[in-house]
Amino acid sequence: MNNSPELKLFISYSHADHVHVDKFRRHIAPLKSNGLIKDWIDREIIAGEEFQNSIDNNLEDADIICLFISANFLSSNSCDKEKIDAYELNRKKGVSVVPVILSECGWLDVKDLSKKLALPEDGKAVTKFDDENSGWHNVYEGLKKVIESENLLRGIKVSEKFNLFLNDAELLTKAHSKKEEIKIDDIYIYPDLLKYDEIRGVEKKINAEDVIVEIFEYNKILIAGENQSGKTTLCKVIYKNLFSKKYYPIYLSDEKYDGQLINKIKKEFEKQYQGCSYDLICKSNRIVVIVDNFHHVLQKDRIIDELSTFDNQLLIVDEIFSLNIRDENISKNYKNYKIKEFNPILRNELIKKWICLDGTFIHRCHDNELYKSLDDATELVNSTLGKVINSGIMPSYPFFILSVLSTYESFAKPLDQEITSQGYCYQSLIYLYLRKSGVKTDEIDTYVNFLSVIAHQIFKMKLNELNLEQFNSFIDSYNVQYNLSVNLTKLLHHLKLTKIFSQNSCGNYCFVYPYLYYYFVAKYLAEHLEQNKEIINRICANLHVDVNAYIAIFITHHTKNDCVLEEIVLNSTDLFYDNKPADLSLDELSFFDDEIETLISAALPADYSNPEAARQKRLELQDKIEQDQAGGDKEELNDEFAIELRRSIKTVEVMGSIVKNRAGSLKKKRIEEIINESMDVHLRILFSFFEFIRDKNQQSNMIAYLSSRINEFISDQEKKPSEEKLKKIAHKIFWNLNYSVIYSLINVIINSIGSDKLQSIINKICDIKNTPASFLIKHGTLMWFSKNILVDEMADRIKENDFSKTSIKILNHLVVNHCSLHSIDFKEKQKISLKLGIPIKSLLSIQMQRNQ
Repeated sequence: MNNSPELKLFISYSHADHVHVDKFRRHIAPLKSNGLIKDWIDREIIAGEEFQNSIDNNLEDADIICLFISANFLSSNSCDKEKIDAYELNRKKGVSVVPVILSECGWLDVKDLSKKLALPEDGKAVTKFDDENSGWHNVYEGLKKVIESENLLRGIKVSEKFNLFLNDAELLTKAHSKKEEIKIDDIYIYPDLLKYDEIRGVEKKINAEDVIVEIFEYNKILIAGENQSGKTTLCKVIYKNLFSKKYYPIYLSDEKYDGQLINKIKKEFEKQYQGCSYDLICKSNRIVVIVDNFHHVLQKDRIIDELSTFDNQLLIVDEIFSLNIRDENISKNYKNYKIKEFNPILRNELIKKWICLDGTFIHRCHDNELYKSLDDATELVNSTLGKVINSGIMPSYPFFILSVLSTYESFAKPLDQEITSQGYCYQSLIYLYLRKSGVKTDEIDTYVNFLSVIAHQIFKMKLNELNLEQFNSFIDSYNVQYNLSVNLTKLLHHLKLTKIFSQNSCGNYCFVYPYLYYYFVAKYLAEHLEQNKEIINRICANLHVDVNAYIAIFITHHTKNDCVLEEIVLNSTDLFYDNKPADLSLDELSFFDDEIETLISAALPADYSNPEAARQKRLELQDKIEQDQAGGDKEELNDEFAIELRRSIKTVEVMGSIVKNRAGSLKKKRIEEIINESMDVHLRILFSFFEFIRDKNQQSNMIAYLSSRINEFISDQEKKPSEEKLKKIAHKIFWNLNYSVIYSLINVIINSIGSDKLQSIINKICDIKNTPASFLIKHGTLMWFSKNILVDEMADRIKENDFSKTSIKILNHLVVNHCSLHSIDFKEKQKISLKLGIPIKSLLSIQMQRNQ
């Protein structure tokens, strides 16, 4: 947008009408000499300049675009393109578009043109005036009004007080350890939205930034979002974005709108802006009414009716399709969207923004220092959100993500020995909710106790919610046992406000978020360990059920007593107990080594490779996995082996989460015991897997099955491979699938137990085991969690007699994966290549070309 005092006028015309354009330019000479405008036409392009680029740049920079309409203009492809671009700029940036009718033509049949007020007055063509000069003077006067209006609009500013509101990051304002005060722009990442079609099915996913343009396409927009999903913050960002494009949003957020809505809008305009009257803005047709928290509005029908006088509206609600308006046809007039939780890609962007917020970190650190901070923070966030166990228990909205990071920074030191930093995050969020709703500090204990007891009641009854009768019965029982020092109506009101616990639309009482329910169930059980020993033992024995896994982790947050941890470790020893832990040695994997040439090769990334691109692909894959977890129905496990396998994997995930959370409070001996057992559970699974695929009959059966499936898949192809060729393809797929199982399980162990806080203990355990498997786990954790590649140690170890070819290949892939996701100098890559025998992609490509 042009920032000079004079407005930039772009003239779009057909060269056949250049005579008229020259007359126009002479008539507007006073406007130019007074410094009000500076006009531009394509004849000002100098020789050698990129013609189209110059036109596009000047069009983009214009404040006013005049379209000189004639039959010549309407029949010109280039003029039509400029017209389309002009209206797009009008829509996106508020650029004024003024059609000037030169001569009689069919312009009223052109949809875009017919909607705009044209010059001369009443759309009479300049050439139809008895005196053409009168026509041009009419254009001059009309253009002067547009310029005056533009200059008045330029003088409008958002009031200082409202600007503070727009930039206020609320609870996160003082949350960063390296920055005194945070503003919304410092941390904002646009969320994704689900866009719904006319029959309320999901049409597609879009980024919220795009909805700013779609406001002017659909005019009436409705955005829904859950509690703490960032609805009000989105309103603020949209407001500022619209204002920068020369539109004038008016923000409303109230329950009662007494009197006429227009009076409320005018009053809010006076509060939010300075330098202009409401009437001028109203005439400019650039108002966008934003109604936040519309679900709280008491007289929705009346407000919707009064809003109909405004072309552009944005309503924000907590639940989509529940406007509760008598006339359903009115609600159908709104284009519906819903705020999505942040996927791995957006979480990564937000976390990176938070880490680099002080503006110096990114400049003073090596890329890999940034990657380490980013990876550590991501693991903390995913763990706290519950993504480690499954699809998650805490919604991945920015408020929760940033609260996790800020709480961890604040309580990185052990201020509370009974609660780890991650456990404190949940507690601080709950306390934050309560205080924000007006609960006094000395009343919080009453609320927490009430929530713990009712959570236990719901858990004991094996329900998800309590109906009215069950709830009233609970209240009677609670009043007998405890002194409810807060009025019940008041207590329930605050819990509803905080969205911790409330009555749903079906009239039943429940916790709003799963993590709150699990947290309070665990708190009750932790405070009554002896009375609930049997229940806790049952939870620990069935960690393959997500609810049990989460509750077990939360119990260890609430108590120092290690009985729960002991029970989990004890149960883990029974998992795949009749198998010894796999060691991936030459003796164990000689049958696999025979197929080493069949397995996919590893190659280090070329010197010009980009870790950011590799990380982006990794995030996209994680996004797909999370979508599958969220969208798919949970399969009921009936097969005994499948249940045992899931129980084993989930038990190790729980053990890993607990030991990481309590890395500073558990005794070293206990940590060693847990890490050792966590490794052995997965290695016993791996040994069981080897026993299965080692069998020659199983190999033949599986290869035959794969061959038949491939044959079915290509049945419609004219030219099909021979039976022998199919068998070879199936053989290759079979061994590579098996290899991926081994590689994946090693990675699962690395991710389950890995932590830079535990690295010295992991090193000690792995060195004592001294097997190829433990060596892979040690160096896998060193690479990912400490960003440390010990090339010489790797090179020496793989030369020893017990190291299988398969284990070497796994190590190579671990190294390649690390190098792909981090900045490794080419000199270091050459060293890795020389010592470990891993080719570099660029050099491999050159070698292959030479061999051809």
